[in-house]
Amino acid sequence: MKKALLTQYKIIFPKSDKCKILSLILANSLTYIKIEDTDNKNFSITIKSKEKQLYERMLSLNQIESNFVKIEGKLEQIAKLKTRPGIIVGFAFLIIALILSSRVVWEINIEGNKSVSNNEILAELERVGLCEGTYIPNIDYDELHNKILLNSKSLAWVSVNIKGNIANVYVKEKKNEETSKEPTYTNVVAKSDGYIEEIRVLNGKKIVSTGQVVKKGDILISGVINSQSQGIRYEQANGEVMAYVNKEIKIEIPYKSTKKEYTGKKYTEKDYKIYNFYINFSSKYGNQEVFYDKIEKRDKISVFGIKKIPFEIITTSLYEYKNIPVVLSKQEATDMAFIELREEMDKALLNAELISKEVKTSFDEKGFYIYCNLYCLENIAKTQEFYVDK
Repeated sequence: MKKALLTQYKIIFPKSDKCKILSLILANSLTYIKIEDTDNKNFSITIKSKEKQLYERMLSLNQIESNFVKIEGKLEQIAKLKTRPGIIVGFAFLIIALILSSRVVWEINIEGNKSVSNNEILAELERVGLCEGTYIPNIDYDELHNKILLNSKSLAWVSVNIKGNIANVYVKEKKNEETSKEPTYTNVVAKSDGYIEEIRVLNGKKIVSTGQVVKKGDILISGVINSQSQGIRYEQANGEVMAYVNKEIKIEIPYKSTKKEYTGKKYTEKDYKIYNFYINFSSKYGNQEVFYDKIEKRDKISVFGIKKIPFEIITTSLYEYKNIPVVLSKQEATDMAFIELREEMDKALLNAELISKEVKTSFDEKGFYIYCNLYCLENIAKTQEFYVDK
């Protein structure tokens, strides 16, 4: 149903009074726009604004309680804009900007990059004077290209081609010195401290032996092979090194803490972005005494079927929550601590064999604590690349 131009009112009554209300309307020759059921218990009558006083008088004389809900018409909403000149100015600004922006850059497309992100390249371009909103006739392409080649640490070549309001940027990246060294070889190193139980070399040269204690990062199997007959050669070392290791788990459960609880209130704010300028058309919601989870959605504005224009609607949804105090008893804190301990042990022993464990508990006026030491057997081998100049 189309929204009315003029203000209307909806009056809500219990269904049990429906016959009585309709009889009074007929007896007093009152008019209405429509009657409809709102839910299983209530129904509503929609009336024109000018009928409101007549209905109020009729209901008052018959001692009938009612609830009038105002439905603003389009004309009234438009009239309200006079009290918020910022909206009118903002829309006028958008229209003027659209007209004047026919000779500025609306969008920048980047092609040819692999390891360097679009955001990094856009930052490079902005430093040399090319961004959304740049006046196209003022662009000196030779100067722009030269500045990028002189200043950029990541780009070796760039070409800018502007078609309409779209700047198409083609780039080539500088080669990383390390990645240009071919080929790549590997050592096997220790990912944690441990006491070696068994070594299985698949490729490379064994550096350590069983019964040896190693530290995190020590080389276990080397990819550098030095022999009298062949000299030095390089390989991709690989293998497994089983070692006994200690894993520590610490659990702390305070008696007093807070938890997040949503209030059910949601606020929405809208901003309009043109190039790098922002206009806010909505009242700023929010209370400094509460907290919000924020979700932001960005939509490009399409005008007259044109999709690539530099206008964007930013809708921010704020979900209100409060940090509610939580107080645990000693027994509740103990139960939670052992549940968390089990979860942490499952993670720690995912790829390890448990040999033994030591668990110590303690508590004070602040909370309950668990210290757990796991003694287990696991593969501590980890490959690590290195490069050789040829």
